Amino acid sequence: MSPDPKADEISGQIDEWRQMMAARPGLSNDDVDELTDHLESEINDLRTAGLAPDEAFLIAVKRLGGQDAVSREYARVHSDRLWRQLVPPSSRRPSNGLPTALLLAAGCGLAVRLPYSILGDQASGQFYPRAVGLLILPFLIGYFLIGHWRNETDLPHRIDRLGGAGGLGALAGALAVAVVPLALFPPRPDGQTFWLTAIHLPISLVAATGIAYLGPRWKVLGAWMDWVRWLGEAVVYYVLIALCGGALTALIVGIFNAAGLPDTIVGQIPGWVLPLGAGGAVPVCAWLVERKKSVIENMAPVLTSVFTPLMTTALLAFLVVVAVNGDPVTVDRDVLIVFDAALIAVAAIVMFTVSARPSGPRRGLDWMQLTLVVAAICVDLVMLWAMAGRLGEWGASPNKVAGLGCNLLLLAHLFGTSWYYGRVLRASPADPASAAGLTRWQCLALPAFGFWALLVAVGFPPSFGWA
Repeated sequence: MSPDPKADEISGQIDEWRQMMAARPGLSNDDVDELTDHLESEINDLRTAGLAPDEAFLIAVKRLGGQDAVSREYARVHSDRLWRQLVPPSSRRPSNGLPTALLLAAGCGLAVRLPYSILGDQASGQFYPRAVGLLILPFLIGYFLIGHWRNETDLPHRIDRLGGAGGLGALAGALAVAVVPLALFPPRPDGQTFWLTAIHLPISLVAATGIAYLGPRWKVLGAWMDWVRWLGEAVVYYVLIALCGGALTALIVGIFNAAGLPDTIVGQIPGWVLPLGAGGAVPVCAWLVERKKSVIENMAPVLTSVFTPLMTTALLAFLVVVAVNGDPVTVDRDVLIVFDAALIAVAAIVMFTVSARPSGPRRGLDWMQLTLVVAAICVDLVMLWAMAGRLGEWGASPNKVAGLGCNLLLLAHLFGTSWYYGRVLRASPADPASAAGLTRWQCLALPAFGFWALLVAVGFPPSFGWA
């Protein structure tokens, strides 16, 4: 009897499902073994009934329950596992990646601090704004690549785990392009294009860093939602570390002042602690997210439930002000910049919310998100009206063109998000296709925003004569 190729295919799917379950909080190795045994038994029963291997696998997974539902059920029974120690006992082999993370954190902190030691005050105004992404993100990329490298033993499989030649080439290309403004563009901190590069270059590098995180899955559009989840959790950890680091620095300075140390010594403490901490916290956050994967994901509904109505209120207030004023072209430029940032924050909030949205029926938060997105669309249309009027009245400038392009991109993203949220709210609770479409649309936004940011950072300065 010839072997069934589909049976070999679902063995790989079972292994992938097992790895996903093992990454969930509250599940031990024994639990995963037990769940895998249930899954395989269900598949065997379905195949005995005459189903094809791939059909049996899909139905068995459905019967067993979604990985989030199963892991939550186990977490309720074994709640103590959610609070497992981050650092293993000394009797165990320290294979959790902490030494690598600390080594990269030290290198990253020094990479951020040393340019100031070499260039002095000139580094703050001319070097750091355009170089900060290149100083920090290569260490984060290195952390991800080292993790992928360790998961395989032979060279071909290791290269595949790193994302293959295409993924490594895309990463190298993004880093090489990011070096161009620093090496070739004139340092003019008083120019618009200088700060456009400083703002947009890190955004494009963050998008490219997702390739290193995803490894072999970087070509799968839906996999990019994992990168969104990682970024959301990492940002929360980074803010917590920054708050603790700021408080600790203030305490140290206060102790040294009370001890009567000279101001020349005390004054240098923030100049060393802050850059070392700001850079070093990035690899540490990466390690924390990987060790506590999805534990903090439960914070997403809480955060978005708080910020969604507040942001909606702010956007509606802006629309009222514009309606009373009568002409959006005359709205103060700084106000337009603030609400441009608010629209970007809306896109980020929506992405973070969708990344943590459980599969299942529609919820009240979905209606809140749709209301926020519709309000953002109205604000974006007003912003485009104001920008078009300013372009017609005062002519083009790098800032105006960059703002116009960003708002058009945001408008397309928000329209698509509202469409898919509408489908989610109209769909049957048992229909997962609408929620999957919403997720894919958010994933598509990542490369789109990354490409636009790279175009602005590298293409605008020479196009506008280094204005």
